[in-house]
Formats: sequence, C-alpha cells, structure tokens
Amino acid sequence: MRRSLVLLAVLPLVAVAVPAFALPGFEAGARGMYWFPDLTANVKTMVGGVTGEFDAKKDLGVGDKDFPSGEAFVRIGKFHLRVGYTPVKFRGDKTLTDNVVFNGRTFSASSRVITNLDLKMTDGEIQFDLLRPDIVAASFNLGLILKVKYVDGKVDLESTTGTERKDFKAPIPMVGLAAGVGILKNMVRADARVTGVSYGGNHLYEGDAFASFVPFPFFRVQGGYRLIDLKIDDDDIVAKLKLKGPYVGAQFSF
Repeated sequence: MRRSLVLLAVLPLVAVAVPAFALPGFEAGARGMYWFPDLTANVKTMVGGVTGEFDAKKDLGVGDKDFPSGEAFVRIGKFHLRVGYTPVKFRGDKTLTDNVVFNGRTFSASSRVITNLDLKMTDGEIQFDLLRPDIVAASFNLGLILKVKYVDGKVDLESTTGTERKDFKAPIPMVGLAAGVGILKNMVRADARVTGVSYGGNHLYEGDAFASFVPFPFFRVQGGYRLIDLKIDDDDIVAKLKLKGPYVGAQFSF
C-alpha cells in the first residue's frame, strides 16, 4: 500500500518534469469553458400514426441556460488528440395555450406541463497539422480534423395526466479544419475549428472560434464563440437543436 501511495505521488511530478526536448512539440493539458448559448429546439414524433411537433421555447416555455464544457488534450508535433464533454440541460414550466402532441400523447391546452431536455455530448477527435511554420516570434497552423461526437439525449414532458419520454442516441462522425495564429511565442493566440457532417436527413455542424493570452506560465485565459447545429432523424423522432453564443474559459497545460 505504501509503495502504491508513493508511486501515485511521484508519477505526476515525473510527468511535469519530462524535458520538452524528449518529445518534440509536446503539450498536454485541459481546457474548461462556461458557455452562454441561445437555444433553438424543435421536436417531432411519429407514433402509431399520430404526429406531433412542438417548439421548445414557444410552446413549452423552455428558457436559455448557461453551462460548463471541457476538454483534455495532448499534442505531439503535428498530431493533436482531444476528448471533450458538454452536458446540456434545459427545463420548461408552462401552462399550455394550445394542445401539444408528443410521442402519441396529447397534452391539452390549459394544462401545466413541465419539460426536460437533456443532451450529453462526448467528443473524441484527432487533428493533423498540414502546415505548422514558425516565423520569428509568430506561428501559424492549419490542420485536418477527424472527429466522432456521441450524442445521448432525452426529452420528457410531464403533467398531471402523465409523463411521456423519448430517448435518442447516436455516434456521429465528422470532418473539419482547424487554424490558428500566435504571436510573441504564442503568448497571444487566435484559433478556430469547424467540423460537420450531413447524411440521410441528419446533420451536425460545429464551430468554435476563440482568442487567448498567457498571463503567467502554464495558464491561458480564453474568450470565444461556439455554435452547435444538430438534427437527428432516428426512427420515430426528429430532433433539431441549435446552440450558439459566447463563452469564457481557461486552459492549464505544460
């Protein structure tokens, strides 16, 4: 047990102490963000010949909400590996002004309906820099991204007459580009990533553009704008979701 504790204490120190020249272009760290997006959401269900469609904001009173997101990354030379996670949770509470049909059930006008829209997005991506030149105190990179986003979502509506719930899950492969420029040996940077895919009535487009600076070693402050535009057509549910807005964040790396 004592040896295990010593090993656990020493390993992080060894990782930090690895000389930069041992792995050319090596960088590892984590990036956290707090996002302030505007929501657009529409859900359509087709069950037993009954079709229902609603707008989450207009019909169910679902409001905007801010939430965190994050990723861990490793870069070795021209290769970047990233794993990210974004949990999205929205809630509505409204007395209906019109009938709403969801998953074959009708929620009548004048009834109070509580709505929960949950979406968990897990990302895995690899980026290969096609260009990465350094010019005096400036640097530039242009890279190709291959990405898989796993979407795990659910929508449920609850009233005094009952609750209806619908789940949807899908791994979504995407491709895209990344570009960035840094000055003063990357003390100040501007970066952007765009990925997307469209197939069989489904699509997912994602964009992230941000600027950052280093106030002290190993720590970077960031501010940017992020967009996610998602449509999933899965059996008897079609879910459309768009999130867009600014964020602030920080990055620790070595």
